[in-house]
Amino acid sequence: MIRPLRRLLKHFGLAMLLAGVLAAATEAVYKNALDAQRDRVYAEFQLAAGQHIGTLRKRVEAVLDLQHLLGDHVDVAGAGSAKDFEQISGSLMRVHTFIKAIALADVDNSVTPPLRFPARHVATRAAWPRRGTDLAMEGLQAQEAVQAALRTGAIIATPLLSPEAENGEGIRLFSRAGQHVLGIYMHLSELAQSTLWAGMDPDARNMAFTILDTTTDPRSAPEVYRDTIGDNFETAYVEVIEFAARRWLIIATPTPNHFELAPAASIERQRATGWAITLLAALLVAFLQTRNAVIRDRVRSSTAELAETNRILADTNATLQAEVAQRTASEAALRTSTTLQQAILHSADYAIVLTDTDGIIRVFNPAAENMLGCAADLVVDKRTPIDFINTAAMARMERATGKRGFAAVLDTARGLSTNEPVEVELTGADGRNIPAAVSISPLIDAQDGRITGYLTIASDITHRKAAETRILHLAHFDPLTELPNRSLLGVRLESALEAAGRFEQSLGVLFLDLDRFKNVNDSLGHQAGDALLKAVSGRFQHCVREQDTVARMGGDEFIVVLPELESREQAAEVAERIVEALSAPFDIKGHRLTVTPSIGIAIYPEDGSTADTLIQHADAAMYHAKDAGRNNYQFYESRLSTLVSTRLTLENRLRRALERQEFELYYQPQVDIASGDFIGLEAMLRWNDPDEGPVEPDTFIPIAEDSGLIVPIGAWVLRTACAQAEAWRRKHLIDVPVAVNLSARQFDEASLLDTVAEVLEDTGLPADRLELELTESLIMRNPELTADVLDGAKRLGVMIGVDDFGTGYSSLAYLKRFPIDRLKIDRSFIADIETEPDDAAIAETIIAMAHTLRIQVLAEGVETVGQLRMLRGWACDAYQGYLCSRPLPADDMNALLKGLRAARLCGLPEMGNG
Repeated sequence: MIRPLRRLLKHFGLAMLLAGVLAAATEAVYKNALDAQRDRVYAEFQLAAGQHIGTLRKRVEAVLDLQHLLGDHVDVAGAGSAKDFEQISGSLMRVHTFIKAIALADVDNSVTPPLRFPARHVATRAAWPRRGTDLAMEGLQAQEAVQAALRTGAIIATPLLSPEAENGEGIRLFSRAGQHVLGIYMHLSELAQSTLWAGMDPDARNMAFTILDTTTDPRSAPEVYRDTIGDNFETAYVEVIEFAARRWLIIATPTPNHFELAPAASIERQRATGWAITLLAALLVAFLQTRNAVIRDRVRSSTAELAETNRILADTNATLQAEVAQRTASEAALRTSTTLQQAILHSADYAIVLTDTDGIIRVFNPAAENMLGCAADLVVDKRTPIDFINTAAMARMERATGKRGFAAVLDTARGLSTNEPVEVELTGADGRNIPAAVSISPLIDAQDGRITGYLTIASDITHRKAAETRILHLAHFDPLTELPNRSLLGVRLESALEAAGRFEQSLGVLFLDLDRFKNVNDSLGHQAGDALLKAVSGRFQHCVREQDTVARMGGDEFIVVLPELESREQAAEVAERIVEALSAPFDIKGHRLTVTPSIGIAIYPEDGSTADTLIQHADAAMYHAKDAGRNNYQFYESRLSTLVSTRLTLENRLRRALERQEFELYYQPQVDIASGDFIGLEAMLRWNDPDEGPVEPDTFIPIAEDSGLIVPIGAWVLRTACAQAEAWRRKHLIDVPVAVNLSARQFDEASLLDTVAEVLEDTGLPADRLELELTESLIMRNPELTADVLDGAKRLGVMIGVDDFGTGYSSLAYLKRFPIDRLKIDRSFIADIETEPDDAAIAETIIAMAHTLRIQVLAEGVETVGQLRMLRGWACDAYQGYLCSRPLPADDMNALLKGLRAARLCGLPEMGNG
């Protein structure tokens, strides 16, 4: 056994040794190439995963910033209207589609800590939440998150709520917003997919993500998101995101067919080539050994030296072949690496710039050429990155770091975290400024740890900056007039008050309200009203100084802040300029309109030391200006606060009056001029306060209109009048239509016709025994809507009357578009027809033109026999007024009707004849 082995080693030992050496060398080269490939793949995977997770972190931080901004807006400006809230929230939801709802809720402080948080305003794309929904209804986790947000003042996120819940999968972000709670409802899967895979085809995704919520216990962290495309991975990248009191662990894993660690085909070919060379070399040596042995046997003595030379030559050839194979493999690997680097540089969407340690640019990819407008051949080896940095931005970095040039840029980058880019204003070759997010990383030699250069990656953030500027503008400026809104006004007024207090200066606050602006909206429509507001705001700004602030509070109300005021007379001069500026007519949609202002003025520090107090006192002075005849200005006096308080007290008394049934209807007859018969009754609202006594309608009805109480009060009037008219019909006292006035607020209610139909059905009054009266200005406010509503009313069978005709902007010819049964000439035209020829001519013309349109005419406010005779001569159809009867309560009218029935039965003349 040993002897044959020795013989084998003797004949083939050299071949076996050579084969072993070459095999070891082949495997060593193969292992080095494989390690280099795996290191590169894993580096690429870490870079890509870090970028995706960084994008998710920025998106979450952007949502938190927006929630802070929206919360600050509510804190400063208050809850506002649902429309304003939906307008602001809707713009945010259009930018971030994964936000499914934004809700502003009240805090029910009936228990401590509060347990209910009913939504006041909601902007949502889904069926939940809705206005009034309790934000804590999703369970204990949601309730605890809201309570923590109120307790800490920070933004608190919930854990992932159950995907099976009706409210939708995702998390809720809660924060304090003044005295309210602000909630943002994010769909987690949509957030992750839209951020991690934004714009990527699903088939092109090269990695999968899993998100674990490690806030409570990392060892049993629940899985809140998981892609279904990543499994059986050989490597992973892990990073933590902390936000809103939660801690997420993000795990990135490569997907199948991406970032593979299996040996590349070229490396396998290199390995096969090495083994082939080893085998050939071993066979060659074995052949030579065998041949040498034969020759040695034949000519041992003469060829000993030659055999030794051949052996040495064989060894040398084998060594050379191994070196050649190794160099060939290295060159192939270098070519592959260079090709990959070039592909990455040319396909990247962001600018990539590689510099040496002195800052000289060595690589300038196509994206950098496009962003900066400069070709690579003009930059590489010739310029440094600081040539493209805005001069002012460069100066700020040098001041902040105390260094100059490229060193200042590097120090600025080192001062940030590894994942945080620095925002720098770059300058293109054409001179334009380019806002960019720039990150700089050193290139370190793997062998000796030296820094060999720097890799700079820059992305153009022009669009993001423009969006941020637009959102900031929308948050602080009125979208119609471009004036500062209530939020920005508060900031500027507080700043002006601080400066006035520091330098002991005066400050003026002017509160402006446009007189009877509602008439423009009612008669010409809201588009004309908006155009008028824009024109008015333009004139306001020509009346003030550059340092003054003109802001729109909402509707037709404006605030002017006058800092550095030298005297009260200076504030009066500004008010006079505004009154004079508005005296010239406005040309709005073919109409020449004149609008006047009522202005209230409050002075710091005499009239108040806080912004709210000054605005409140200027508001009180403005109401005093309206009471003084409008189109003037008034300074605040302490007694004006009492007047405002009286107005608020009256509004509260009105609310109680409706609950306590303190209202009563009076009825005034409408008389046929020819026959003297009663042809109708008008229901008139009266209020007898048990504490204060009777309150005039002119006093409480405008307040009811402003507060919206006119809607339930009007519904009560309609039902009560119809019930009383039906009661008189059933007693056979009178069977005529009862006229009920409709306010603008009632007319705008979508349920108006349903309410009328319901009242008629409940009371049993025939539809033709109800007349709905609308003012002329109300009818002309929105002609298309008016026509639709009046057509619906006529389908019900009710009569339509136009009250106070002659005081609005309409014409009889225009009114023929509407199904009108009767016109009521306003009492202002009837009062002086006996002495004023112009009033008489107007009344006569209205009657004649109405008859040509087959519309009946009723004259209001007839008090003398002379007026009645003139109306009879003009063929007016009917009248009402003190000449026939004052408005009477139901009991007195009941007695009057009974008397008239008795007179008819006895053959006596009736009231109104003759």
